[in-house]
Formats: sequence, C-alpha cells, structure tokens
Amino acid sequence: MEEIFKITKDERRAKALREMAQDRFSNMSNFKEPYRIIEEYYEIIKELLTASMYLQGFKTLSHKSLIEFSIKNIKSLSNKEFSLIDELRIKRNNIVYYGEQITLEFLKSREKEIKEIIKKLIQTM
Repeated sequence: MEEIFKITKDERRAKALREMAQDRFSNMSNFKEPYRIIEEYYEIIKELLTASMYLQGFKTLSHKSLIEFSIKNIKSLSNKEFSLIDELRIKRNNIVYYGEQITLEFLKSREKEIKEIIKKLIQTM
C-alpha cells in the first residue's frame, strides 16, 4: 500500500466530504439512467471512504488503495459489502473510460445493499 500517505488528521475536510456525500445521496432522484445512478452511488461511497481516511490521518489518490485501506480500517462493513464496493469501482471505470452501459437489472439487484452501505458509512462518521 505504498500509494497511501500519512497526513495530519483533517476533520474539516472529512466533514465537507461527508456533507457532500449526504447531499448527493439526498438528490439521487435526479438521475434516471442506470449508469448515472451507479456512478453517483460509487462517488458517494468513495467520498465517505475518503472522509474516513482523512479522519484517521491518511490520504490516497488510488481508488483501489482506498478500498484496500478501508477493508482493514472500517469494521462496520462486511467483506461482501466491500466486494460490492469494488464491483462498483470497476463498473464506474468501465462506464467512464469505455462507455459501458449498465442494465436496470444490475442496478435493481444491488441498489438496496448499496443504500445500506451508504447509510452505514454515514453513521460511522
């Protein structure tokens, strides 16, 4: 995990990211296309994980390292939930860089669990 840097704990930045994530989560009804919804859910989770890192005094520019760090440091989520977060990371990359389309079935089969992950992360902060 050489892509993770020790920094001074930054509660102000963590709070700002948490508030932005909560705002995004509150405005999810603005999105209709499954790919946009998946992208937004991933961004919300990424912001919450990043906020957690700032609270612990760490930073990374790598989404993969962010998830690896979070697996070791956030005990409120299960391995299954972290697997879903990593699946969202991969889907988001495929959407952004390769134009992959997301089916409504993919979204519907995971949305409840994604929302639970977000709620758990907000509660742990």
